[in-house]
Amino acid sequence: MPAVSSNYSSLNSGSNDNYFLRDNITAAQMLLTSTNNTDTQPKRFIVALPAGNSGALTYFLPLNTSASLAVNLVNETFKSAREEFNNTGVQADLSFNNNATLGVTIIGSVRAMRDYIEGNGTMHQIFNYTLAAYNKTSVHLHRRWINAATTDPTKYRGADLYLFVPPDSNAQFNITPGNNGTFMTPTIDILLPSGSTNGTISVKVVTNETSLVGLNSHSLFLPETQDEGSGLPTALQKLSDGKVTSANQVSFLTYTDRFLAGGWRFLTYFGRDTLIALRLLMPVLTSDAIEAVLGAVIERTNSTGALCHEETIGDYASFINLQNNRSDLGNEPFYDYKMIDTDLLLLPALSHYLLDLPQGKDRAVSFLSQNATLQNGTYAEILNRTITYNLGRALPFFQNSTISNLIGLRPGQSVGNWRDSTAGLGYGFYPFDVNTALVPASLRATQVLLNADIISDIGMDASEVGQIADAWEQRALALFEIKVDLNTSQSRLEDFVQAANLSTELLSQSANVSTMGSDFSYYALSLMQDGAHVEVLNSDIGFNLMYGSNISQTLLQHVINALQPYPRGLLTNIGMVVANPAYDSNRTMIQVLNRAAYHGTVIWSFQQGLMAGGLARQLGFCSIDTTTAVDVNPPPSAIPSWCSNSTFVQSLRDAETRLWTSINGAREQIYAEVWSYSFDNTTSSFKVADLAELSPDGTESDAIQLWSYGFLALLDPTRSGPMSNQGDGECSDKSYT
Repeated sequence: MPAVSSNYSSLNSGSNDNYFLRDNITAAQMLLTSTNNTDTQPKRFIVALPAGNSGALTYFLPLNTSASLAVNLVNETFKSAREEFNNTGVQADLSFNNNATLGVTIIGSVRAMRDYIEGNGTMHQIFNYTLAAYNKTSVHLHRRWINAATTDPTKYRGADLYLFVPPDSNAQFNITPGNNGTFMTPTIDILLPSGSTNGTISVKVVTNETSLVGLNSHSLFLPETQDEGSGLPTALQKLSDGKVTSANQVSFLTYTDRFLAGGWRFLTYFGRDTLIALRLLMPVLTSDAIEAVLGAVIERTNSTGALCHEETIGDYASFINLQNNRSDLGNEPFYDYKMIDTDLLLLPALSHYLLDLPQGKDRAVSFLSQNATLQNGTYAEILNRTITYNLGRALPFFQNSTISNLIGLRPGQSVGNWRDSTAGLGYGFYPFDVNTALVPASLRATQVLLNADIISDIGMDASEVGQIADAWEQRALALFEIKVDLNTSQSRLEDFVQAANLSTELLSQSANVSTMGSDFSYYALSLMQDGAHVEVLNSDIGFNLMYGSNISQTLLQHVINALQPYPRGLLTNIGMVVANPAYDSNRTMIQVLNRAAYHGTVIWSFQQGLMAGGLARQLGFCSIDTTTAVDVNPPPSAIPSWCSNSTFVQSLRDAETRLWTSINGAREQIYAEVWSYSFDNTTSSFKVADLAELSPDGTESDAIQLWSYGFLALLDPTRSGPMSNQGDGECSDKSYT
């Protein structure tokens, strides 16, 4: 792979300033509480490194509790750093306007940092650091890795946080060690000269974890093309030249042997995230990048054929192994297989790559014949395990299409799909997306790969697999359908706007959509084990649009119904909410899935991209006009019957326009993970709100999230130009050596 060139970018997200650096020494994200926040609250400083998913977290507090404190990055000082014993990381100079003291400090695992922030201050004592050395101008805090079996400083050294005074600063430290040994928290004060309002210290975070080999934008994105009659050339404009902020941010998350989910909180491998991101981004990616994702997923398959949800590496892997009474494993990665959706996303991505996209042409044999490096076997042999596993899960519903034969959460687990919180699934057991979209999509992908002779020896032929897919497509959706009569729906809407502190004016913002009768129809978020509906209007129908075959007019009408203004539907002026409990007869869901809930009435950007890309895919089956199509989606053998209904097609296009208008209301947010809203009663409109400021448990949004960059492979039919030129928000790029 080409060497990674030095690049640096920054962006503001919520109340945080984020800085990203990757060069041939290291990769790191640094986060500071925003410079416009100068009150007396602690100022948070984070460094997160993909190497070992490690880093450091500390809080700077005003030494005088009544004084304000501002902590700023000094321009041009965020850079890579080296220390002895092959330790690498980053350093930066920070300016202070007042005396400060260090608060809670965690060194080592990003996962431990996240546990503390989102776990009400939970931290195991095993993650304590030691005060290694100090004086008036420098402080060294050290974390020895859990599995450090030797005192030899050249081995298993761990991670380090250094604070020191640069030559041009008159600041100094006042250190009081803990009174019961080096593991007791010391008091570390940062003192400015008397009467000064400006002092500078340098902060360095390093680790001896091995840095990952990155993909730069040139090796990640296809070069620009002159392919006429397609939207691909527009989408590809400048993505591969290393000068586009959004492309460089994707690059920061992509490596030769895995892609990472997002920064700072999920700076490690997540199977579901990378597969969904791949499906959205695939049209603009090189074959090397696509195969890096597919290979990473296949490599981490377990013995049953299930796919890895999350890979835990570094010091936190040692912690989990220790908790599982397997200290003998040291820091060997721990693989989590609790999710039920990840297993179903691989085959649709693989078949799309090998059979539809030009990048995958003639790549099947060479790719699938590779020998895995994390386990024994070729990719083809490992893939067959997953295929057999998925077929085994799909057969019972084919044989007897009852609710109990749908695919539910794994035993002992309360989560299983992308809404990976118990409340996010409405406490349900059978997720809508898994059973109505992903199971049939995986089966159809298996069928076409068999027909193409790319896979074989799975114990079934293509027609048999097709029959199983037919059963799922024809019978699963009906089990999730909900109908609410007109009077009941109106009454619940009126109750909801009061309970959610909204305005009844919103109820007049109707798209005048026909709902195919007086009932309002939509699909349940999930089913309880007894088959009861979780009656939450939701965005997961986007999975059906992006992954589904043989999509009916009835399902598309449900899409039209959902893409109405909120709270009748999902669309606000700042994006599409992923859950709307307005129609739910269980009124407790209004608070369970409110605007402060991680999977509540909030906007997840990738869900918008999935819905938009899925709509474009389905509408593309009706039209020979491909000038706005970036993806390659061969039309079905029979054009859908609904395509001949021009009135219906127009209503679907109107819904698409409403969706994009909603997206464009917060376009500067589109590469972030999730955001919430505040409501202005005077204008009956919504404004972007930082989830972290609302969440009762401190859950926040990543500033960059891999699957949110799926927008780079979409064209907005309401605007001209590539998304890469229109969604960078407050980002800036800078190159240096």
